[in-house]
Amino acid sequence: MSTTEKIARAYGVLIARGDKITVRSVQREAGVRIGEVAAWMREHAAAATGSVPEAPDLSEAMSAMVASVWAAAWKRAAEQADEATAVALDAARAGEADALAAAERATSEKDEAVAARDRAAVEVEGLRGELEQLRGELDAARRDTRDARAAAVEADRARVRAEATSDTLREVLESLRDERRNGDSGAKSRPES
Repeated sequence: MSTTEKIARAYGVLIARGDKITVRSVQREAGVRIGEVAAWMREHAAAATGSVPEAPDLSEAMSAMVASVWAAAWKRAAEQADEATAVALDAARAGEADALAAAERATSEKDEAVAARDRAAVEVEGLRGELEQLRGELDAARRDTRDARAAAVEADRARVRAEATSDTLREVLESLRDERRNGDSGAKSRPES
């Protein structure tokens, strides 16, 4: 983009925004040297205002011709300024369209981020529910383990009691067998009368 186009674009942007038009404001917007802006404004900006200055009075005889030439020149300068302003306005509109597109993309990205956050929140809630369920299952498993240990201890005690009872019964049975054997052998050893 040429310096003249940059200046014309900056001028159009400032007009579109309703900002005050000064050499410095146009220079800041265009990003070019201030002398270039001043020269351009002397050449073009006055035409954009729409007011035509008075024709110089060269002489009575030539005043009609000078006024005609002056008006034609002024009209051409105004057309050129209008063209430059139109170019600047088109550039400003393109910039505005780009800014709107960027804003729409940002809004869309924000909406996607919010949707992703909401999905993550739902997943977190689901995980929390699963965690609570697993905690419940773990507590139940701990209770079952505690109950199984208590049952194992009780079963072990019952086994010990059963073994003790079995040992006692064996001893009693052995004792009875011994008595019976002794009783049978005593009956055999007695003579018959």
